[in-house]
Amino acid sequence: MEKNELSLNRPRSFQAVLSDGLRLYASHIWCLVRSSWVQAIVYALAVGFSMAYFFTYLLPLMMGHRSLMPELAIWGATFVVYILAALLLSTAGAVAPLQQHSKTDAITAPSKWWGRWPWKLSLRSIIRLPQMLWTVMRHQPGVFVSVSLILLLLVLVATLAFMLPAVVMAIADTEAAAGKAAGDAVEMPENLFQMNFITFTICGLLQAYIHLATLFPLYYLWGNGKVKK
Repeated sequence: MEKNELSLNRPRSFQAVLSDGLRLYASHIWCLVRSSWVQAIVYALAVGFSMAYFFTYLLPLMMGHRSLMPELAIWGATFVVYILAALLLSTAGAVAPLQQHSKTDAITAPSKWWGRWPWKLSLRSIIRLPQMLWTVMRHQPGVFVSVSLILLLLVLVATLAFMLPAVVMAIADTEAAAGKAAGDAVEMPENLFQMNFITFTICGLLQAYIHLATLFPLYYLWGNGKVKK
């Protein structure tokens, strides 16, 4: 059934690109988790630390118009880790499985408990990304824009639905920082950083697989470009 319905090399309508991409992701979710759970944890920890550090230390300084250089250096280093973790997560949890699917019409779980670590594939993906985007944009720019906007909307809705604690925490931190900058006697909990870190880390783990799902419709959109080419 999968070979006929979810095979890459056949033309798809706008609706089929979205539905088949999300169906492929949902039907192999546990294989994808087994492939990338280590990278997802690293990603979540990077999200948790960077967001906790921003809202606990950086934002109050920004609101008070004070020097940010030492804190920015620490936050910048964490952001680099976040980018690397996101790259490895997308490769292990989407690019490598989709490469397997494009050749065999199947996605299988890795044999090792630590999942996939396709370093070379990560580098090749970065190099090939402009070419792949050109393939998509050249043959169906309107469909690409439409699919991207719908995926962005789905990500926003899923973020509000599944990451509500992080959203609430971010709003509370922002209001507290603004009040403190205005001279209000705001007393923040002593364990504010720990609270932020735990909240954003848990939500970051959910965010990892919400974002990962968006690559699967783009996979079929790229397949459309290959077929037309």
